Amino acid sequence: LIFRLMSGHSVSKGRDGRKVIVFSNKDLSHNVYETLLQLNLIICEKWVISPLPDLIEQTGLTLSEIKMIQAKASGKLCPRIFQVTPSMKEGFDWSFGCRNLDVPFGCLLKEGKVLEIWGASGSGKTQLALQMCSAIPPEYCSAYISTEGSISTSRLFDICSARGMTSANCDMQTCTTVDSFSDCVLRQLPLLLATKPVKLIVIDSIAAPFRAGEIEGGGVRRAQKIRSIGQQLKYLSSEYKLLVVILNQATDHPIKGTQPALGMTWSYLINSRLRIEKLGYDNMIGARRVSADKGSCVKSGTFVDCTIQKEGLL
Repeated sequence: LIFRLMSGHSVSKGRDGRKVIVFSNKDLSHNVYETLLQLNLIICEKWVISPLPDLIEQTGLTLSEIKMIQAKASGKLCPRIFQVTPSMKEGFDWSFGCRNLDVPFGCLLKEGKVLEIWGASGSGKTQLALQMCSAIPPEYCSAYISTEGSISTSRLFDICSARGMTSANCDMQTCTTVDSFSDCVLRQLPLLLATKPVKLIVIDSIAAPFRAGEIEGGGVRRAQKIRSIGQQLKYLSSEYKLLVVILNQATDHPIKGTQPALGMTWSYLINSRLRIEKLGYDNMIGARRVSADKGSCVKSGTFVDCTIQKEGLL
């Protein structure tokens, strides 16, 4: 609330007494503001958490108009208050924390992009994500959201120690249900981005909360939740010039074989995809293969073989 009052935005009280931020007639054109007022859509939070299809249907506005309003709503809810220091450069280079992976796949690590890393349980997805967090320069930070019930903080410490680092600047949070995960991405994450120079967001994993139990409203509501979370992550990656890395589980399809979980609903929301899998070499414990599944700058099927060591996946 302090951050919101500092920005001078309109503050109102909801039915539950909770203070909320609303649009004023100075934020939008007269016609758009009157339309939103009639539809009771002047509360900024609704524009951040509502799926795009719902907003288009309710307002009749174009996609570009809705995205413009969403950007204004996000700015009013979470004005950027952290100070940019001289050491923070305009350009930023992300890394897998492994040169052998950076050479063929480094072009996938760009601001405003969502990269999925998928594979079976125990394949090394979390390992790779943690070493990417360790590769973020100390003047910046990363955000690690675990939906699996626990966070491998000890493994992150081990990776940092093996690389001669004292620690990694990483904010970690656990949320295991669909509702808590949705709240984290749609409400809490924008506030973190407004207060800290986050350059990497890791979701570990996207499928876990949706596989944990039934969702009220069935498959339609499930798809809406997936889309709203995916659209929010894409928006945040673009707005805050950061990279989003999504870890995804594997599922067995009767015809297509092993596939990433959540199907096509989720596939449309990512920009690129890497697969990580175990290699069955008897003389190479911890052998892994990382291969490209989707990405405009990498030929599909391109792969690199690595091994898990103290420093991570190398």
